[in-house]
Amino acid sequence: MLISAIQKTTLLDYPWKVATIIFTTWCNLRCSYCHNSEFVLPEEIKLIKDFIPEKVFFNFLKTRVWILDWVVICWWEPTINKDLYDFCKNIKDLGFLVKIDTNWQNPEVLERLINDWLVDYLAMDVKNSFSKYALTTQVEEDIEKYKKSIELIKKSWIDYEFRTTLVNPLHTFEDIIEIAKALSWAKKYYLQNYKWGNTLVKDFNWKSFSKSKLKEFKKLSKDYIENVYVREYDE
Repeated sequence: MLISAIQKTTLLDYPWKVATIIFTTWCNLRCSYCHNSEFVLPEEIKLIKDFIPEKVFFNFLKTRVWILDWVVICWWEPTINKDLYDFCKNIKDLGFLVKIDTNWQNPEVLERLINDWLVDYLAMDVKNSFSKYALTTQVEEDIEKYKKSIELIKKSWIDYEFRTTLVNPLHTFEDIIEIAKALSWAKKYYLQNYKWGNTLVKDFNWKSFSKSKLKEFKKLSKDYIENVYVREYDE
């Protein structure tokens, strides 16, 4: 597993629980608004010389057995790593709970992790309405893979959330309604605003939505999903 960074402790992912976050590298998507291209583009990843060795990470975990509750594996697409299964198993063997943040374009990986009880919480990005996925991700993909992952989550015992990062004008009211209809059974759906920064496309100049617009998106979603939250502004 290529580990680009570790956030040793956070209380933000789970109330009253302590987690550590590890950041992987590489991604199968090319969303223009994605941050930190040095961990996404192969030609830039090759220039990185200071990845954190797995041995260092697990030595750190062993010193935190009585302190940490969760290990969060995220960014940029963990399921691309062929050793994700073994990595999760090693974490679970130490007694930690595992959360994975992912676009879940790899349902086969997801199914194996669920069946073998190697993941305890899933956070799945829903980039946009399915009709606009290629426009959003800049990759021609098999949408059926995402739908299969959604069905696997729906039928599983795993706790989960779905989330969409909103970009103006990429996401519309019609898109949000389409997403909400597809996820009408979901326990939790989060809307989060795009924030300008070190984006994959250097001249990317699309905007974030206003607070009032985010509330409108939330109201629309709640017509179909009971628990909808706006991550930055929810009241």
